[in-house]
Amino acid sequence: MKRSETLSFIILIVSALVFSLLRMPPAFAISDEESEIPGYYSIEALPEFYDFTGLWQEPPQSLANLTNGKITEGMVITKDNVEELKDDLIALTGENIYDMVKKGMEMVIAPYKPWPVPKSFMEVTISNKGRAVLDKNGNLRDKDGGWWTGGIPFFDLSKNDPQAGVKAWYNQINTFDGDDFTHDWVLMEYVNSAGDVERTISMSWDRLFLTTREILEPKPTYSPAFKDVFFKELVYGQDPDDLRGFGNLTYRYHDQAIPDDSFNYIPSIRRVRRLSSDQRFDAFMNCDATIGDFRTLDVPMSQWNWKVIEVKPKLTTLFSCDYITETHNTRRLNPSTVGRKFFRANWRLWPEVWVIEATPKTKKACSIYSKKIIWCLGGCWKSGFSQGFDDKGALWKTTQNYFYGYGDGTILDKGAHYETVYYNYDHLNDHASPWSIDFPHRKFNVGFQPDRFSTKYLQLRYGN
Repeated sequence: MKRSETLSFIILIVSALVFSLLRMPPAFAISDEESEIPGYYSIEALPEFYDFTGLWQEPPQSLANLTNGKITEGMVITKDNVEELKDDLIALTGENIYDMVKKGMEMVIAPYKPWPVPKSFMEVTISNKGRAVLDKNGNLRDKDGGWWTGGIPFFDLSKNDPQAGVKAWYNQINTFDGDDFTHDWVLMEYVNSAGDVERTISMSWDRLFLTTREILEPKPTYSPAFKDVFFKELVYGQDPDDLRGFGNLTYRYHDQAIPDDSFNYIPSIRRVRRLSSDQRFDAFMNCDATIGDFRTLDVPMSQWNWKVIEVKPKLTTLFSCDYITETHNTRRLNPSTVGRKFFRANWRLWPEVWVIEATPKTKKACSIYSKKIIWCLGGCWKSGFSQGFDDKGALWKTTQNYFYGYGDGTILDKGAHYETVYYNYDHLNDHASPWSIDFPHRKFNVGFQPDRFSTKYLQLRYGN
């Protein structure tokens, strides 16, 4: 090859490389230090790390028996057959799900799966069994008078308990969540009524538990300085550039009468502003969700009333996506219908769902909802479903957490969590805001330090 031809060839290769790099999406992942976590092993690869004892093993009766054979495993419920299944579907889900199916959502009815937790978490739950009490102000404490130290507090809860509603929700907020987590590079979409994605945003959700720590040292409390703090969390935008660094910082206390300390950082003006508790229900980056809707309802307990409506088997989106075992894929390729508006996911019967009515005590606690109907799944105590009603009592929003299955032993961390899509649908305006998470960007028990969860951190990271 002639020298001139060699030079041209090198220029061509370099140009192609530069062009490809320019076309690559920005990598707003967590730092190398933060991502140095051993693992990526699933339940099937490392069963010795997991505990099924005390958790639901099999549903008490089959779905076919519950519905007299109308709804069975393997069938798909669509707008074409939903009318003949209407009464049973509403009894097993709600009017809101019936409405969504009529508009084009499809439900794949799948077999039951049990729910495991890490052994270390179950060991703490068992060792603390019988120690949980509610004080006169409704706060969760250990019977020795201190704050709750970890594990599921009311694992053997009876629906006849006069405080069943608030105790069930305390179980939900104390179920396995790791001692910290990052949901990094979450893809949030704005989906219109036609199913078209009008805009996408990448954001992150990080949380550090300062108390009720079951796995990472120091435990159960990070340090005496934080003995009254339940958790600190950061939610911040990563992409596009106009929202990069916009962040919300929240401190939640064990004393539920103390409002959250909550702050917004606005990078365009490099300023931090303090938020009132009601602003937790402002639309986050103008989507259909609010930070108060996380995990279907994420609020200080004392600001709301909690009432158990019923405890029955229900169809849920627990283990709904099963990306790896059923689609052999770990990325955001959720099957959907009507464009990206509705997810086509697996629905499974869970044998004991606590249906709770939560109502804000004052407008200051929440001005946008008159009530929320929320589900708490007995045994695993996850919440994957809620209905929000506007100030006139009309059904307004459905919030769902779509959870994934076990995996194939090569991708999921052994301490992995299960929520993979956080989804909100607006029934009144017929649009949706799904938030999807790639498995490689979800990590638990990272080892975060408290100083990360500060306005100073946001300013240093994004203020320049």
